[in-house]
Amino acid sequence: MDKINFTVNGEPISLSGSEVSPLTSLNDYLRNYLGLLGTKAMCHEGGCGACIVSVAKIHPGSNEKQIIAVNSCLVHVLSCHEWEITTIEGVGSRKNGYNPLQSRLASFNGTQCGYCTPGWIMNMYSLFEGSKKNLTTKQIERSFAGNICRCTGYRPILDAFKTFASDVEARNDIKDLEELDKLKCAKKCREDDNVGDDWCFIDHNNRNILDIKMDTNRWYKAFSVDDVFKVLTKEGTDNYSLVAGNTGKGVYPPTKESRVYIDISSISTLKDTFIDANLVLGAGLTLHETMAIFQRQMKNDDFSYLKQFHDHLELVANVPVKNIGTIGGNLAMKNSHPYFPSDVFVLFETVNATVTLEDLHLKTTEIHLPKFLKTSLKDQIILNVKIPPLSNSHLIRTYKIMARAQNTHAIVNAGFNFHVDKNQKILNSNIVYGSISPTYNHARNVENILKGQPLSSDETLRMALVKLQEDIVPLDDPSEPSPFCKKAIALALFYKAILSLSPSVNPRYASGGSELVRPLSSGIQSYETDKSLWPLNQPVPKLEALSQCSGEALYTCDNVSGPRDVHVAFVLSTICLGEIVQFDTTEVLKIPGVVAFLSAKDIPGTNSFIPKDEQFEEEILASKKISYHGQPIGLIAAISRKLAIKAAGLVKVSYKKYDTKPVLSITEALNAPDKQNRIREDVAIKATDKGNETTHTIKGHYYIPDQYHFTMETQSCRAELTRRGIRVWSATQWMDLVQIAVARSLDLPLNSVDVSVGRVGGAYGGKASRSALPACACALAAHALGRAATLVLPLTDNMHAVGKRQPARFEYELGVNNDGVIQHADIVYYSDCGYSYNDSSGSEIAVTMTNLYDTSRWNIKGYSVLTDKAGNTWCRAPATTEGTAIAEHLMERISHITKKDPIDIRKINIATKHNKVKDMIETFKMDTNYNDRRAEIEKYNATNAWKKKGLQLTIMSYPIVYYGNFSATISVYHADGTILMSHGGIEMGQGINTKAAQVCAYTLKVPLSMVTVKGSDNFVSPNSMASSGSITSEAVAFATVKACNELLKRLETVKEELDEPTWQEVVKAAYNKGFILFLF
Repeated sequence: MDKINFTVNGEPISLSGSEVSPLTSLNDYLRNYLGLLGTKAMCHEGGCGACIVSVAKIHPGSNEKQIIAVNSCLVHVLSCHEWEITTIEGVGSRKNGYNPLQSRLASFNGTQCGYCTPGWIMNMYSLFEGSKKNLTTKQIERSFAGNICRCTGYRPILDAFKTFASDVEARNDIKDLEELDKLKCAKKCREDDNVGDDWCFIDHNNRNILDIKMDTNRWYKAFSVDDVFKVLTKEGTDNYSLVAGNTGKGVYPPTKESRVYIDISSISTLKDTFIDANLVLGAGLTLHETMAIFQRQMKNDDFSYLKQFHDHLELVANVPVKNIGTIGGNLAMKNSHPYFPSDVFVLFETVNATVTLEDLHLKTTEIHLPKFLKTSLKDQIILNVKIPPLSNSHLIRTYKIMARAQNTHAIVNAGFNFHVDKNQKILNSNIVYGSISPTYNHARNVENILKGQPLSSDETLRMALVKLQEDIVPLDDPSEPSPFCKKAIALALFYKAILSLSPSVNPRYASGGSELVRPLSSGIQSYETDKSLWPLNQPVPKLEALSQCSGEALYTCDNVSGPRDVHVAFVLSTICLGEIVQFDTTEVLKIPGVVAFLSAKDIPGTNSFIPKDEQFEEEILASKKISYHGQPIGLIAAISRKLAIKAAGLVKVSYKKYDTKPVLSITEALNAPDKQNRIREDVAIKATDKGNETTHTIKGHYYIPDQYHFTMETQSCRAELTRRGIRVWSATQWMDLVQIAVARSLDLPLNSVDVSVGRVGGAYGGKASRSALPACACALAAHALGRAATLVLPLTDNMHAVGKRQPARFEYELGVNNDGVIQHADIVYYSDCGYSYNDSSGSEIAVTMTNLYDTSRWNIKGYSVLTDKAGNTWCRAPATTEGTAIAEHLMERISHITKKDPIDIRKINIATKHNKVKDMIETFKMDTNYNDRRAEIEKYNATNAWKKKGLQLTIMSYPIVYYGNFSATISVYHADGTILMSHGGIEMGQGINTKAAQVCAYTLKVPLSMVTVKGSDNFVSPNSMASSGSITSEAVAFATVKACNELLKRLETVKEELDEPTWQEVVKAAYNKGFILFLF
């Protein structure tokens, strides 16, 4: 058979190799071939969860049907043979009715920008459908590590989904509990007997190799290990890949295509598990299947240690990855990438597991894991892993230290296996570490010196730590924590293991050996509303909530492409400082499907995405000088996004590199030879008072690093030519800037550039000024080629080409008295702007730094600094974050040196004009039982050396400054009185459309259901300022009130002529009199 067959939302699909490439993902196929745009994508690494779909398939080992969530971005579409795939469109829709999961999430206000929402729904849908027993709240809460978004909707999401748990009481306001048994597809699966013989799912016990022929590649689906070797004998072993879950693509993306792919996910023998003396695990078992086996076998005394292994694997990857990622694939990745911090390897090596390999000549070999790492897997397949039974004289501990609680690789992971005699003397041991260096997996020297030593002896511990200190030499990798940090963690984990295994430990130190157990999250919200003001203050779901939950809310990247459309990708500089000498696109332009290469010389207008009245031009595409690594220097246009991205990486660029060392930090800028050109003073505030009671002097510095705008929708734009000029759909917070920048770059009048924004998939300030860069690039491609163009930045390009939060460094000296009152303060700060001053927050930091404190004794100087990095920009509360952070840091330093309660230090330094805040603090302390809780914490901390509790109460002010123009436009339709409105704000998850509609409905005294809001555009709302600064909703609401009042004024005379008319009657009468029912 040379086709694969599967269903999508019940519709059968038969796919041949001529229709796709071997690297076409299921996500690509769903979106670009089937037009199912509800399934999103962002990272393409299996980490964000936007791409999750549900899959029903037959398990090759048990022949039972299983339903799982998978990352569609990781799965090859050619791996989907005999799968039944359900996307968000198949779960529920406006046309077919919403699934209770969708309606429940909407009613709980569980969406923000909504881009991630289909992935949340699909993960929960798969969890519910695939569970063979009732779900608990714990199971639900711990199943969403693969949905990385943690916006305002996170707790409401969990609250919504937990209502489906078997161990929670029903809330009175939930109307659809009776629908719990209806969590099925909105559409029935097709029952069509005329699909063709190829479609029928054949006998799973009688399978033939599937052979899919492509232009230059071959895809095989094997059903036995013999099948694999038959293919290798036929095709050769020079260039092939074995494919199971393909989750490794998210860690190490393939750099080139293989000639031959062999799908081994349906080989039943690789799913085998049994116990002879050892527990034998088929290499094709997924991580989730392995965990289930561990959970069953841990009841066996010889395998009781599997409880720790199971709990450790809970910390590995996420649900969709564990659903298809295999233990054999994980070990194979460790084999080819020795520095990969494989938890599977650490666990198995801790107990001296072995791996069984079979080669092309059908010879099997059983080897231990250290030897496995040095063995070439060419011509071989991993059959199974054997883990031994161990008596209770084997004391085992495993650990994983991570940067966050879920879904991330280990900073350091470790396994300890101490085999002890009846006197607790160590007979032998296994001390295994991961993520130290590519070659360091075992602490062999320590294992040797521990033989014969008592496990719980202080001398044993000291001796082992000294030897570990000598032996552990972590790799110095700039992308990871420092070697010092890793070594400290490795030593601490050994100490932790010893503590946990010692029978008698000083109670003060005992907590260091125990694990932190994360409790289930919980929270209570209570509020009252004045119903006389409804719908103005009525708690209602957002207008877009259901469309977000059903995947019907479209974003810039969802604009449907036409047959002549092109996709655009940036060519980024691979050096930091230098000049472009020449582009060589000869070979790239020969690739079928690559349409064009564009550079700065193709820009007809000004090569800048910044308005001309700004102080610093920023080029769209570098014309000659390279200012930072990752700067856009060219564009590739191709017939698909994947091809454009690939081709952009193949453009050859010749550079003239400068000898100058790049300046990459504030510290380097302050010490640079050209620092006079890099440092600009923004503000200098002199103290107006000085105290004379200084008893303590505090000096120090404080640093806030940069921060990536982790929006689920990356920078995106679509552009197409119109008769008047060009239309641009931009994922922007600032339509006006995009319009100006595009017009300027294309040398067009502003009235020729139409800008529309339906919604934005997250912004945080990163899509204010910076969104003009991709908009200009995309518009350039459309203008130069005469074809509609779409530009959606890959995650990596988004990180390289676009700036982040501006890092800030503070240096300070304080004088305080014994009560903690500041007598004098000298504070100097520097803000890292990247290579452009345009978005500097330098002067604003000085304003927000004061917070609510008396700063009359503060001397403040602020500087902006240029570095050789992308132009940094505003990010979620810019300046306020930095200013508040340093102010509160200073209060903590004062508290520490004076040994006084941090709250008392804050109160005593609050400015007189803010004295009411002191009363608010005391009320808040009483409401939260602060004093009693503090006393309990102090008692706990005094008796626990290694674990500490804390309680923080802080104060913060946020300066509200109203600026810019925000219009509201209202259209009333005479036939039924319904209202359509638009405004100059941008909907990016904050619910601005819903707020505007509520204000409109309240002011006009009509039901909220009569008001809808359309997306923003620069014709209806020209000259609008950026939606930022936490003022846009209020500004739009104010504009809405003005427009509504003007309308009411216009209708007043008509209303007076009628006898207690309805809204519809007033509108109809006004229309008949020729009144204009359009207001702005």
